[in-house]
Amino acid sequence: MRLAADDIARSLRGSWHLMTRGTEALSELDLSRDGFWRSYLAFALMLPATIAILAATRLMAGLPNSAGLFTAPELVLAVSGALCLAILSVPALLIALRPELTHAPRFTSFVIAWNWAGIVSASLMAVPAAVFALGWSTPQLALVQSAFFAAIVLRLRYCVARAAFGQEGNAIALPLIVASVVLDYGVIRLFGLF
Repeated sequence: MRLAADDIARSLRGSWHLMTRGTEALSELDLSRDGFWRSYLAFALMLPATIAILAATRLMAGLPNSAGLFTAPELVLAVSGALCLAILSVPALLIALRPELTHAPRFTSFVIAWNWAGIVSASLMAVPAAVFALGWSTPQLALVQSAFFAAIVLRLRYCVARAAFGQEGNAIALPLIVASVVLDYGVIRLFGLF
């Protein structure tokens, strides 16, 4: 099982299109069993976002990036772990609350779309982090920029839930978004970031 460039481009584009085209954009994603596992393999695509967020986190922690990004291994693990766990926590919560969903094809579609949207989300959040890490914004401006990008991320998450769960999507999407924000906060606190 491998990720081809055209599969990656189609999946990333499809997850972004969920915001504008809804359920019909799901067809752009590979919703097969192999597609399910490839959506986890695609977490490797978060490496550039991880580096940008790590650089910003180091500055917020008072560590100079000139010394090298990987001189604090615990911080590297915390940022990497937080990014992955932030994506994995929502499907895990759904499994804990409604285990019968794991046998439904719509849950598989949700996980695939959620994983790809998570990669897009990490990339979006890396933009203000990179701008801050490069010294092009102040910490306060970076927080404001992050808030704007976070609004796009929340909209993307909402659209993923709504599209993947069909008729139930409207009832599930809003509580799922609230849960994702709480879980993101919990993950950040768990890893001692910010």
